[in-house]
Amino acid sequence: MISVIVPIYNVEEYLPACIESIINQTYKDLEILLIDDGSTDNSGKICDEYAKQDGRCIVIHQQNKGLSGARNTGLDHATGEYISFIDGDDYIHPQMLEILYEALQKGDYDFSMVTFKQVWKYCKEDITVTINNTFTANRLSLMKRLYNVNDQKLKWSEMNFQVVWNKLYKKSLISNLRFKQTGTEDTEFNNQVYLKTNSALLVNVPLYYWVQRPSSITHQLINQNFINRAYSYLICLHEIPVENNLYRAFCLQKLYKTIINIRYRSEKTKWNNYTISQFLILKRQTIKEFVRNKHICLSKKIGLLLFLYIPKTYNCFMFINESIYKLKK
Repeated sequence: MISVIVPIYNVEEYLPACIESIINQTYKDLEILLIDDGSTDNSGKICDEYAKQDGRCIVIHQQNKGLSGARNTGLDHATGEYISFIDGDDYIHPQMLEILYEALQKGDYDFSMVTFKQVWKYCKEDITVTINNTFTANRLSLMKRLYNVNDQKLKWSEMNFQVVWNKLYKKSLISNLRFKQTGTEDTEFNNQVYLKTNSALLVNVPLYYWVQRPSSITHQLINQNFINRAYSYLICLHEIPVENNLYRAFCLQKLYKTIINIRYRSEKTKWNNYTISQFLILKRQTIKEFVRNKHICLSKKIGLLLFLYIPKTYNCFMFINESIYKLKK
């Protein structure tokens, strides 16, 4: 059985499409955990109505605990051998769970994953999917792509490896893990998962539909959640064994790229002072290891340190890149 965990908070407009896309999966042995995380709109009522129609739907109403808290509640109640996470404002292809499940049966894989598609509204998918392109990824490849380090075998965008909602995990792999409320809880969770993973099977088909909402926090240029993303990477760094300097190098580079970019984006905004204070704390805790890590090449160190200590160089770098992007458009 697959336990599908759906965190839900004030998404009444999108929720029916989400739940129906799960109920109508070609793979039927499901436990659908609808976690109403203190919604103040009709989301909770919509969950209750679907539970009356389909006995596989289990509704849990709780006080607002945030995305991580809602997912953790789902993990606490999940009884399936496999775990899938679907966000309450997104939806999935009718075959997604079947394809993910069948992928796991092809070998001794810890989890399987598909790609995703960004959409602006619900569009019914009746297309029968044929799988022609799969890849096996080991722990090294997964850790590289999680932190956007180039990998010759895997060309997928880093976001595919950061998010949890395009995957099917063996419960035995993640049963002892829980989400932390950070700026990017998916990345931190998968950091723990990948450190335990021997191999995963990647299916190169977009079967998860990530619905774009202009009001979503994801589309805000700068906010506290965006600033706190850098702390997620610090938490990840603490989770990677101290003797594993290679993986720590991947994480350190991503942390420094993130804090440099966040500082740039927060200039001339109300978040500037807060960003600088967080920036100094993170730098103080990591700068020695960043400089001493032998797996970070000298040119990368020089470039990032230049951006770090002379912000105007990064401003020029971004101006050039943005100008080139506009010309190409």
